[in-house]
Amino acid sequence: MCGLCLPHCPTYAKTQNEAESPRGRISLILGLANGHLQADDKLRSHLDNCLLCRACEAKCPSKVQYGEMMVGARSALKQDRPKQGQRINLDTLATNKQQQRREATRLWLANKSGLRALGRGLGITKALGMERFEQLAPNIPRPHDWQAYYPVKTEKQGDVALFIGCFSDMFDQKTLDDSITLLNACGYGVHIPSSQTCCGALHQHKGDSKQAIQLAQQNIDAFAQLDISAVISSATGCGSHLQEYQRITGSSLPACDINTFLGQIEWPQAIQFKPLNKKVAVHEPCSQRNILRESKAPYSLLKRIPALEIIGLPGNKQCCGAAGSYMIEHPKMADSLRDDKLETIKTSQPDILVSSNIGCALHLAAGIKAANIALEILHPISLLARQINR
Repeated sequence: MCGLCLPHCPTYAKTQNEAESPRGRISLILGLANGHLQADDKLRSHLDNCLLCRACEAKCPSKVQYGEMMVGARSALKQDRPKQGQRINLDTLATNKQQQRREATRLWLANKSGLRALGRGLGITKALGMERFEQLAPNIPRPHDWQAYYPVKTEKQGDVALFIGCFSDMFDQKTLDDSITLLNACGYGVHIPSSQTCCGALHQHKGDSKQAIQLAQQNIDAFAQLDISAVISSATGCGSHLQEYQRITGSSLPACDINTFLGQIEWPQAIQFKPLNKKVAVHEPCSQRNILRESKAPYSLLKRIPALEIIGLPGNKQCCGAAGSYMIEHPKMADSLRDDKLETIKTSQPDILVSSNIGCALHLAAGIKAANIALEILHPISLLARQINR
C-alpha cells in the first residue's frame, strides 16, 4: 500500500485516478473480499481496465503478487458476469486449430484478391462490427502445415520443441519458420507436437482459470513424451505464461524464450551474418520486461549483425497498450498508450522496429500504418534469419 508502483502504472499515468492504480485496485479487491463493496459496473470497469502489464510487480519493494491477485478477482467476478457478444470469439478461436487455419486462409485470400481492401473502402467491415479486427490483422502469406520434426543438417547439439501458440500460428508463421531456421543452424532439431494448443494466457487474464488450467495441462501432456532440452517460444506473452504453469497446475515445462535460448547456447563458428547499415529500435514487451525479466536478450543477439545501430525504443518502461485482447476490448486506452509509442518512433526515426511479442507487433503495426509512418516491424529472430549467410 506504499504507492511506489503508481508512477509505473500506465492507466494511472493516463487518468490520475487512484482507482486506476495498483494500490487502488487492491483496495477495491479487499473491499469486495470483505463484503464492504458491491461488484457494480463502475468497480468492475476499474478492474477490467488493468492491462496486467505487471510493471508494478517489477518495482514493488514488498514483492506483492499483484498479477495473481487480479486474476483471482476476475475469476471470482466472472461467475456472475453476463456474456458479451462478439463477431469473433477470441477465446474459442484461440483453442480451435481448424478454425484458426480456416480464418488465416480466408484472410490470405481476401488480401490476395483485393476483397479486404474493397470491404474496408465500402464500409462493409465497419458495418459488420469487424473494423477493429480488420485494422489489427496483418497481410499474411498462405498458411502452411507443420512437420512433426525438423532435423539438423549439420553437427547436432540436441533437440528442442517449438511452441507455436494460436495467434502466432495464424498471423506470424514467418517468425516461427525463422526460429526453426536459426535453431537448426545452431545444431538443434525442432519438434512441433500437433497436440499442443493455446498457452491459456488469454483465458487466465480474463478470469477463466478453469479453462486456463485445462489448456496448460494439454500443453504439458503434449511435450511430456519428447526428449528435449527446452520448449521454445517466439512470443514473450506466451512464453511468460508457459513459465507460470508450475504455479497454475503444479507441473512445469522447460519453457524458454527464443531470444534467451539463442543467447545462452554456443553458436557454430561457421554462422556469419551480412552487415546491415540501418538503425533498429528494440521494443521491449511488458511480458519480456516485467515477467520474464529478460529484456536485454534481443540486444545481445542483434549485436551479431555487423554495422547495425541498435537502440532501445524510448519509453520502453510503459506498456504499448496491446496486452493480449485488451487492444480490442479497450480500444480508447490501448490507442492512447500506442500514440505515445508512435511519438517516440517519430522522434528516434529507426529504419526497423523489432518486438518479441506478436500482440505488441500487431498493435504497433496498425498504428504505424494509420499514421503513415515508413517503418518495417520484425521479430528480432526474423531480422537475424534474414541477415544470415546461407
